Amino acid sequence: MQKLLALIAIALPLAASSVATGQDAPARPPNLLLIVADDMGYGDLSCQGSLQIATPHIDALAASGVRCTAAYVSGPVCAPSRAGLMTGRHGCRFGFEHNLSYPAHVVDAFAGIPIDEPLLPERLHDLGYRTGLVGKWHLGSSVPEHHPRARGFDFFFGMLGGHHDYWPTLEKNTLLRGEDPPKEIRTPYLTDWFTLEAIDFVTAENDRPWFLYLAYNTPHTPLQATPEDLAAFAHIQNVARRKYCAMQRCLDRKIGELMSALEKTGQRERTITVFLSDNGGSVEASHAINAPLRGSKGTFLEGGIRVPMIWSWPGHLSPRIYDRPVSALDVMATFVTAAGGTAPEPGTRQQRRGRPAQRGPIYDSVNLMPFLGGTSDGNPHEALYWRMALRGSAVRVGNWKLVRPNSQLPQLYDLANDISEMNDRIAAKPELAAKLLRRLNAWEATLERNPVFVSAPQWSSYNARLYDMDYALTQPLPDETRNLWRMPPARR
Repeated sequence: MQKLLALIAIALPLAASSVATGQDAPARPPNLLLIVADDMGYGDLSCQGSLQIATPHIDALAASGVRCTAAYVSGPVCAPSRAGLMTGRHGCRFGFEHNLSYPAHVVDAFAGIPIDEPLLPERLHDLGYRTGLVGKWHLGSSVPEHHPRARGFDFFFGMLGGHHDYWPTLEKNTLLRGEDPPKEIRTPYLTDWFTLEAIDFVTAENDRPWFLYLAYNTPHTPLQATPEDLAAFAHIQNVARRKYCAMQRCLDRKIGELMSALEKTGQRERTITVFLSDNGGSVEASHAINAPLRGSKGTFLEGGIRVPMIWSWPGHLSPRIYDRPVSALDVMATFVTAAGGTAPEPGTRQQRRGRPAQRGPIYDSVNLMPFLGGTSDGNPHEALYWRMALRGSAVRVGNWKLVRPNSQLPQLYDLANDISEMNDRIAAKPELAAKLLRRLNAWEATLERNPVFVSAPQWSSYNARLYDMDYALTQPLPDETRNLWRMPPARR
């Protein structure tokens, strides 16, 4: 006992000395900020080429870090994309490949991300992080176990569903603070409100590092904007486009306010900030612009699955453009690794909760820091895959992409020379197309579950018409009033 007390007496001053000098104390992990826009067009930021919408604050975020020009999401619509973001696994691996629905045959526990799928906030919470979600969930609400507070989030303010009116009242809203409706309307416009809640979370005094998932519903429908922002686009005659641009202007301003709050509290340099959209812009509903990409939300064309993505970590990531394919799936592994944890190895089966390794889940998430930081010259992914039952599938390997929409014959595109996917090369390169098709089929054979729920039949019909539309492949001029898409004559 005397020897033990003597050792403790020696160890305590040494520990105190290391804390005082900082020489031996482990570095505090970075804060983690994930900002997701909803249905935002690939070309609707000025740093992405927009001539109509000035986004100086998001542009500044891009200028401070790495802007990924070939970033993809794992699903062409909201919920499966977000399921991949939160798990680091394709949603179709666990039956979540359509927008969330609640048909009578679905057991409530499966009307969301399955409970046995570990989520990003759970992993970070286990690593000592304070975790928060502000905004849109859309990943399950039929049982208490699907609530964000039950899935690793210490704090939640937002809506469980996929959309919300931007002018909520106490009598008409589905917002929750934790499990309870808010008792007051803090500020009239929802994008402003979400930003205030986010600022409160990141500036709260706390000794722990934090993770905030700020899931704006901007600029998803309904198209509703403030008079101030609408006035800035009064010259645009198309009403839908005018409202959409106004909502984008507000989103940019709010992100600027959040970044300013981090600067004022000395947290900017110790915060990894990621900004992206959950899928491509909804062209027909919102008049979003995905130019120079063809396609829209709901398609496996580039306009449906390629999104803006920005990574900013001042002092750690040098400003640059990164043009290799990356995925929103990679957020999980990158964040967990930065937090000091160990992320599952991508592409290999993992033992989990008693399952033997040969039957365990496959992860798709890659730690991007070596690639974004310039210490790795390879490609983060050998191939990227997509599938949505009854709607189609796609695969990209290198610069070649095979698209297999259910409403059309398979198509092959050379993205290095045809980013707009206007020239189908399948007739010229049938052997390459067959090779990619075999690869896509082999990937589908690794999926663990069939789709648990499928969108209503009318959505498949709507999806088919999206492949037939003519899209604007160049940016509209500041005062341009033309329609930004049109149906071919046979479908009008």
